[in-house]
Amino acid sequence: MRAIAAFEAAARHESFTKAADELNLTQSAISHAIRSLELRLGVDLFERYGRTVALTEAGRAFVSRLRLSLNLISEAFEAPSRPGRARLVVASTAGIAERVLSARLSSFMAAQPDRELELRTVTGVGEVSAGEADVAILYGAGACAGLTQRRLAGEALFPVAAPGADLPRRPEDLVRAPLIAQPEHPWRLWLEQVGLSDLPVHATLTADSPLAALELARSGAGVCLARGLLVRDDLKAGRLVRLFEAEATLREDYTAVWNPASPRADLIRPFVDWLAGALEPPAPAPTLHAA
Repeated sequence: MRAIAAFEAAARHESFTKAADELNLTQSAISHAIRSLELRLGVDLFERYGRTVALTEAGRAFVSRLRLSLNLISEAFEAPSRPGRARLVVASTAGIAERVLSARLSSFMAAQPDRELELRTVTGVGEVSAGEADVAILYGAGACAGLTQRRLAGEALFPVAAPGADLPRRPEDLVRAPLIAQPEHPWRLWLEQVGLSDLPVHATLTADSPLAALELARSGAGVCLARGLLVRDDLKAGRLVRLFEAEATLREDYTAVWNPASPRADLIRPFVDWLAGALEPPAPAPTLHAA
C-alpha cells in the first residue's frame, strides 16, 4: 500500500519530489517504492529524464485502474446508498447534460428502479480516467487512450429560429435575416456544404457557445445554426422551427467513453445500450420551407 500511495502521488504530480513532500517521505523512499512496484509488475511505470518523470503507456493504464479501486475504497467510507441500489456516475458536457440527457434520464430511471444515478458536467474524459466517473457522454471526444469508446449518434447542422411570420423562405433570404453566429459552428461551414459559399451573409449577433446561440434564437433574436440532437426536443415542442431541409454533416460524433477495467462494467453497458437506443434518429423534423 505504501508503494501504491507513492506511485499515485508521483503520477498525479508527475514529480517524485512533490510526491515525497505530500507523503512526508524522502525522494529516495518514493523512488525505491515505485521501483519495487515496477519489479512486481514487470513493467516501467515512469520514463525518467534526470529530475523529470513522465508516465509510460503502462503507467497510464495502471494509474487508471488504480484510481478506480481507490475511488471504490473512498466510497466505502461515505454514506452508503440505499440497500439494493447500484450507483452510476455519468459525466457529460453541459450541452449534452442540458439538451440531451435531462429530458431522457427519467425514462431510464423508471425502467431501472434499482439504480441511483449522478450526473456531472465535465469538459473531457479526465473524470473517467481518474475513476471519479463511470462513463462520459461526449461530443467530438477524439481518441481516448486506454478507454473504451462507443459511437452513439452522428450529427448534422441546420438553421433554426423561433416561430414567426417573417422568417426566411429560401436560403438566399438569409442575406436579409438577423443571423446569430457562434465560433464552434460558423455560418461558412453550413453555406459551403450546401453549395452557397458565395452568399454574402452577415451575423448581427455573436454568442460564445452553441447553447447561448440557441437561447438567443428561442427568444426571437434571429436565426442560428443548431446541432440536430441539441434542438430535437425544441423542434418537437414547437419552441424552434427548422427553416430548410439543407444541412451540413458534421465529422464529430456523440460517444460514450468508459474504462474497460471498471468494476461497474455490468452497470455501464446497459446504460450505454439504452442511451444509444434513445438517441436513434426520429422521423425527419418538418421544415418551414424547402431548401
